[in-house]
Amino acid sequence: MYNININNSHFEKKFKRDINKLRTSYPTEQDKHLFLDLVNTYMLTSNHFNLFEKIISYRFDEINAMLPITTRKGNLYTTFTCIAAQSINGITPLPTLPSLFFLIEKTAILFFDDILCCWAEFRVYQLTDKAERDFLVHDTGHSYTYEYSEESDDYGYEVVDNIKDDHRLFSTCYSNIPMRLPLANVLINLETFVKQQHWYEMLYYLDVSANGEHFIMYQKQGDYSPLLLSSALIQRWGQHNNWLTFEHFFQTENWTLTLSNEKIQTLENSGVFSSVLTSKINTTSIERFDYSLLKTIKQKNAVCEIIRMAISGPQIKLNYILYLTLKYLTVKLADIGLEVAYTIVEQPSILNFYCSVNDDSIKTLPYVSLCEQKVEGTDLTTYQGLVFTRPMSQIFKLCSFRDYNKRIIRMRKQKKTSTRA
Repeated sequence: MYNININNSHFEKKFKRDINKLRTSYPTEQDKHLFLDLVNTYMLTSNHFNLFEKIISYRFDEINAMLPITTRKGNLYTTFTCIAAQSINGITPLPTLPSLFFLIEKTAILFFDDILCCWAEFRVYQLTDKAERDFLVHDTGHSYTYEYSEESDDYGYEVVDNIKDDHRLFSTCYSNIPMRLPLANVLINLETFVKQQHWYEMLYYLDVSANGEHFIMYQKQGDYSPLLLSSALIQRWGQHNNWLTFEHFFQTENWTLTLSNEKIQTLENSGVFSSVLTSKINTTSIERFDYSLLKTIKQKNAVCEIIRMAISGPQIKLNYILYLTLKYLTVKLADIGLEVAYTIVEQPSILNFYCSVNDDSIKTLPYVSLCEQKVEGTDLTTYQGLVFTRPMSQIFKLCSFRDYNKRIIRMRKQKKTSTRA
């Protein structure tokens, strides 16, 4: 199956021989784990720690060179799942890369369907391997299993100043091994954003989830490590040069401004932005608008960006965990004086809740969407906007889970009715 000419070094011969022993049309989970073991050993032996990045970069450029110039450049997932990609990935050689890279790519596709999925699984493998080694050092001899308890309403939530310095152990729904908070947070980001939602670009920046200020929510488990259910990265004004909102992807002509007089009045009346916005904002492009609005902020310490809101737990409970996360996050931000949060949202349930809240508001909008973009290949629309945490937290404090769902359902019905009209 793998007739590949490779360097005749002893290690490479052994590496090829070991991988060929694993080849099968129906690889088991053990086969996959052994393959990841081999890749890890190869990395340590050859110092090619960026082999996945190099393979993906090579194929990404190769695929885009095959596509028509008029084709909009997609993200990693859409690029690597297009027809052109299927004709070359794992089929044509990688002539400018070390010869074993091609064998690794072919095996990755055989075992995990594509190189991106394999890279994500490899990062999970690295995290759990480190957690297991760390845990053995502190092992008390007890057997640990961690599950979400439907009977327990004992939730905790807090803002951690710098997650990398937090050495508490947390369990997750993805591993029976407790991990230090930074590792546990990276794991739930990997499982939710990367593996479930295919945001493979995040693999280049996983360290962001292990550093900085974070909101976390967890379920307490008595004498056992708490179960980490959700988290979100908080980036304050001092980090605004690194805000995702101002990355190139969110500044292109693919985004459409959604301003209105009501939204501008909300911004002007907030006390955070200038009270005479109309004469100070530039609406000729998304980029000019974003930066001109930024310059009108008067209370810089009251503004932040919230990104990477990861929600984990049993599928049947995810909506409830999302509700609790939104509620406690908003309340906590208001409590610590962060009155305005830049957000990027595409989950329909969150957007429907925000729209419902806005419909019931009289003087000010708790949520202001600034621009939107249709997500290619889906029925989703992504919104960039602002959450005003004081009014939104007051609404959440009076809003039960049942009320939350009623608002979402009501707004969904209204949208369907307006679409038919």
